[in-house]
Amino acid sequence: MSNNKSRRVTLHSFQGTKSAPEEQRPGEDYWRLIGHSGAVVETDDSPVGRLSSGPRVLVQFDVDPAALGLHCHNPLARALWIRETDLADEADR
Repeated sequence: MSNNKSRRVTLHSFQGTKSAPEEQRPGEDYWRLIGHSGAVVETDDSPVGRLSSGPRVLVQFDVDPAALGLHCHNPLARALWIRETDLADEADR
């Protein structure tokens, strides 16, 4: 997967899995975004970002996660930090 900002991606898993744990709170069920697309707008190059859960990117989704009842705390609308390994480049699909 390239590291270019503004590339188009699709979420194919969340935190390495395809489904949420049974006890997942509805506002944190980000697995509901699987299959949705967006654009990479920023990369997390910090040591903490790289070590905590692997490389992450800020994805601005086409769909509004808040409209799906999901918490979205980033200042950029419709954007969530996602692990690179949970994304597929749209060009590769």
